[in-house]
Amino acid sequence: MPQPRNLFTNGFKVELPEAIDVIVREFPNPSEVKAERERLDGFWFIHWVGGKLYHLRLRSGGPNVDGEVKPLRVRSHPWLLRARIDDVIGDAVSQYTPIRVRPFTFLAQKAELIAPAAQSAKILHPLLSGFKVTPRFVLNAKVYEPNDGVAGLGVFVNVGMHYDIDVPLSDLHAANIDLAGMYVVRRNPEKGQRRLAGRIGRLAGTQVHLSEATDTDVVPVDSIKLEGSRENVARCLTGLLGAGRYKALVNALDDEQTAYRLGPDFDGVVGKMGAHLAKTPLPIAQGVEAKITDRIVFKNDDTTRSVYVTPPVDYVFDRTGAKSAAYAWPGLSQFGPYDRATFTNKSPRLLVVFPASTQGKVEALLRAFRDGLGASYRGFPKGFRDLFGLVQVDFVMCPVAVSIADKATAEATYRQAIEARLSSGEEVQGSIIVLFDEHAHLKGLQNPYIRTKALLLTLGIPTQEVRMWTVGQPPGQLQYTLQNFSVSVYAKLNGTPWTVNQDKAISDELVVGMGFAELSGSRFEDRQRFVGITTVFSGDGTYLLGNVSKECNYAGYPDMVRESMLGILKELKARNNWRPGDTVRVIFHAHRPLKRVDVAKIVFACTREIGAEQDIQMAFVTVSHDHPFFIIDRGEKGEPIKRDSDIMKGMFAPVRGTIARIGRSTRLLAANSGKLIKRQNSPLPAPLLISLHEDSTFKDVDYLAEQVLKFTSLSWRSTLPAGTPVTIFYSERIAELLGRLKDVPNFSTTALSVKLKWSRWFL
Repeated sequence: MPQPRNLFTNGFKVELPEAIDVIVREFPNPSEVKAERERLDGFWFIHWVGGKLYHLRLRSGGPNVDGEVKPLRVRSHPWLLRARIDDVIGDAVSQYTPIRVRPFTFLAQKAELIAPAAQSAKILHPLLSGFKVTPRFVLNAKVYEPNDGVAGLGVFVNVGMHYDIDVPLSDLHAANIDLAGMYVVRRNPEKGQRRLAGRIGRLAGTQVHLSEATDTDVVPVDSIKLEGSRENVARCLTGLLGAGRYKALVNALDDEQTAYRLGPDFDGVVGKMGAHLAKTPLPIAQGVEAKITDRIVFKNDDTTRSVYVTPPVDYVFDRTGAKSAAYAWPGLSQFGPYDRATFTNKSPRLLVVFPASTQGKVEALLRAFRDGLGASYRGFPKGFRDLFGLVQVDFVMCPVAVSIADKATAEATYRQAIEARLSSGEEVQGSIIVLFDEHAHLKGLQNPYIRTKALLLTLGIPTQEVRMWTVGQPPGQLQYTLQNFSVSVYAKLNGTPWTVNQDKAISDELVVGMGFAELSGSRFEDRQRFVGITTVFSGDGTYLLGNVSKECNYAGYPDMVRESMLGILKELKARNNWRPGDTVRVIFHAHRPLKRVDVAKIVFACTREIGAEQDIQMAFVTVSHDHPFFIIDRGEKGEPIKRDSDIMKGMFAPVRGTIARIGRSTRLLAANSGKLIKRQNSPLPAPLLISLHEDSTFKDVDYLAEQVLKFTSLSWRSTLPAGTPVTIFYSERIAELLGRLKDVPNFSTTALSVKLKWSRWFL
């Protein structure tokens, strides 16, 4: 196991006084803080926490404040000065105009990237100069605590990309760009007015009619512009340049962005920004200043351990754990699937829906899938049947009389063919849908995959999509595609390809993934509709069940969570036969609970209610990509992009399984590095931020961080680990599919929690 090296971060220490005088007074109502802040503005800094208002005097004069004068040790109360640093960090970069104040966010002044990318790709268009991609810098003040009792304050530097579209809507409309449904923003919003104006319905001369609006639904065309999102840029430039030239521009833009995002380059940009920040003292209070100093580095010494590397995850292929391997595919090839002895459907029948004109190519793919490619192709030599210990695999062929040109009628033709084929009473346990590439990208209800998926899911039949580009792959590429394809199909048939090693010290351990989907697809809150998504695993990674709740609005979300969680826990208690006195550990994973809804408290109450007779250990863990922290291993030289190449990928990315302590209840986990990084231009991967809720009764954060790593290895969508634990990854996949299926006539989420409760239909 590799020994951890020192990890540099993207943060810099803030040098603060040992103590500072504050005035503290009781202030029970947080809704009154805004008015008090306005009353004291310019003379006092105020910060509310725990029913008390803390005051720092900024300068003499102004209103007086009554309260208790207290000297506060800064090390014991870093949160107070963190809020103050957020207020004043802009003083250190005063030459930049912020586009956001908290956290302080600004754009590079001289570096715009589309122009040099277009020049490199030799692409010209009269409207291209109105599209901008500019490096965006974000400065976050955060408390960190790499060792107990050693809390500090840091400023963390992040670099992203800011997209802007300044082309007049009338010019885009004249260039035949379909603007319907795209979000627009006001060019010059008034004070207190939302910048978001709404979504375009249609253009009519000098007016724009909005299908959704923050206030008025008809606005002058020259008062708004397209929101500068990556999606809007892609849609416009694809229309203006054509798919081929747009792809060339994107590749050139990717090259330009590497100067800010690759490991060594990002490290250098962060270092330059830190040196610039260090030049300017930051005013904290009257006569008190802070100073940005050295880079924050996590390292071990004789008494403390801030960084360690976990043992590699073992993939397990039998219930005893004796059959295990370091990698998924070699283990599966050697031992077969985890549930080989208990998998009941040994002769599955798969419906295969395909364009009739492609039958020869599709039959060749099916033979390769079922029987393998032979010993010459070590990636997939023996096929789905023998690999998973099946008796036979039957294909129920369903040709569809459809051509590439039939874009408007393709989905209806697919559905009619499926209904005709199944009307005779054919029993099938799964389906494979083959699509022309041109049909796979059709929007909304025109997309045959979305329509056929909705139809088949309603009938309780999981589906797997295949595009003709995949069907036509040469065997050298196809062997690796078939690895992932076969694993997904087996999992959709309710199989368990592999699990991971588990702590057996307790009676039962459950890991519950929680997420939600916004079914309306709207950013206008009164129209938002939600469903809760839950996936449940045993501690060794065995998938137990999935659940999609009833639809609800925001206000009803807490009640929906409670009802859904009580039902799931009751079912698991009965299924796992919890007995009085058993020790049961229930760990909840969430990505981003809804704002103002404390989901943790709801699920803890449900767990206590269901497990009143058991010794319940509970932990609520947030696993987030949305944080400002990076960890950098300057000793990591990366991996060659291909055999015998001198070009490296993944430089400075810490080895997978590296864990850094950033707080008492928080860890940073490197889940993506080395061979998992796909491209030479892939940016330095951000770690996962693991945060443990304060009300948890099971508090071993390191165990929980290691468990998160194990669950990244449990994705049966691929033989490679996912970037997120499957508890959350699966919830996100379900949310994505529900968002696409929501508009299909007669589709209901009820089927997913009844007929397909035990299937990984969403892979």
